[in-house]
Amino acid sequence: MIIKTFQTLVSILVFASLPSIANANVIYQDLHLIPQFAKVHGIVMGVAFVIVFPLGSLLIRALRTKGSTWIHATWQLLGWVLMVAGLATGIRLGKIINLLHNNTHTILGTVIVVLMLIQPFIGFVHHRRFLATQQHGTWTHVHVWFGRTLILLGIINGGLGLQLAGNTKAGTIVYGVVAGLVGAACFSMVVFVEARKRNQQVDARETSSETGAEERSKKCTP
Repeated sequence: MIIKTFQTLVSILVFASLPSIANANVIYQDLHLIPQFAKVHGIVMGVAFVIVFPLGSLLIRALRTKGSTWIHATWQLLGWVLMVAGLATGIRLGKIINLLHNNTHTILGTVIVVLMLIQPFIGFVHHRRFLATQQHGTWTHVHVWFGRTLILLGIINGGLGLQLAGNTKAGTIVYGVVAGLVGAACFSMVVFVEARKRNQQVDARETSSETGAEERSKKCTP
């Protein structure tokens, strides 16, 4: 009884914080479901875009094992499932309070999810091309930067969601700190990987030059 009363009170407070939704399209009989759906939506989407997806992008570069590609794919699939679950709860929540696709958060969120659903197929094409050529090509860069862009947009959209929900200042700060740390880690990894690539290219050129010089020296030796 106490829990149900608390849920009803929270629903009233949430509804009061969103005066623009007071119209015939609101499903008033389902308002008591708002706290549950909002909590689930926020948690699963936050975990997917702030933790799972970024960590998965780091794993593929940090792990240099034979099965690293499949570890990466499996891990990102987990994020994919969480994302779809978050979309489902978000749609349900948006329908209840008539905030579906009439604000930046839900529109951008839907676009991000749709584009993210394409990402595994881009990754598959990239992997097949890499197996055939043993070189990173256009599909590699598309897969990597497409994913990074969507993750960044997802993190930003999470902040828009907190703003739309009228989240507490403390909650917003915690989200911002965690997202900032994750972003810093991803940026550091990108810098590290790019620096390592350059060093490998320089070493390869130097080795090639030395080899060429040795061969020319041998040819000139009587």
